[in-house]
Amino acid sequence: MHGPMVMVEGKLKKSYLFAFIDDHSRLIPHAEFYLHERLSSYIDCLQKALSKRGLPRKLYVDNGPTFRSHQLSFACASLGIALIHSRPYQPEGRGKIERWFKTVRMQFLSLIPDGLSLEELNERLRDWIEQQYHQNQHSITSEAPIKRYLKHIDLIREAPENLRDYFRARTTRKVDRDRTVSLLGRVYEAPVELIGKTVSIFYHEDDPLRVEVFYNNKSYGFLTVLNPNINCRIRRRQGITEIIPDKTTQTLNTMIKGGMIFNTGGREDE
Repeated sequence: MHGPMVMVEGKLKKSYLFAFIDDHSRLIPHAEFYLHERLSSYIDCLQKALSKRGLPRKLYVDNGPTFRSHQLSFACASLGIALIHSRPYQPEGRGKIERWFKTVRMQFLSLIPDGLSLEELNERLRDWIEQQYHQNQHSITSEAPIKRYLKHIDLIREAPENLRDYFRARTTRKVDRDRTVSLLGRVYEAPVELIGKTVSIFYHEDDPLRVEVFYNNKSYGFLTVLNPNINCRIRRRQGITEIIPDKTTQTLNTMIKGGMIFNTGGREDE
């Protein structure tokens, strides 16, 4: 839902409300205003909803391109959630959430002053949902949403602790002969045994240090950011990988072997 203007760094910017509603109880697992309509906002809201209220059996979404992303489809499949898209040009399928948006406009936004920060707006929204909407009797179910939800709490599937990892972006790369792969403008080092293989990479765009690599559905751990000083000195021949010492180390070893370095501060037998 298109939301009010909020103050961001001294300027007014438009906000957008993302929300989920439980079809049975009319409870709102999570709702939050964001500054853009990107997939990342939807995923963030969904993760918070699942963490707070558990895993649903079905997730009914719009038919837009945002809701047909591979990231969302893969996450739902991995969590055992059936992803269902509404039929195009049939808005009545989304009637419950649209009716709740109308309630938000009438009962919440009508009392909100202009110029709030995004944090202030979301704080007030959380208070209104928990203290008023969830506690008041719903006109259709004749029960308060929170009460109806808790009556069937035994049916709720708890979200896994590593829930965020289920929503990682996924891509494929071929590991180069120098065992490197490129991702998001960075170069990573892969295990030697993956050289020449096409691998699957799972990652969070905001966490470049946790990039996991899979081959044939087996995890080979997290990739490491390339150390160009070491990588350029790796020699591979006949299945053996070795690191060639840099020039400083080679010179030092040569001087030691040639008797050019003497101990001047220790015992004679040192």
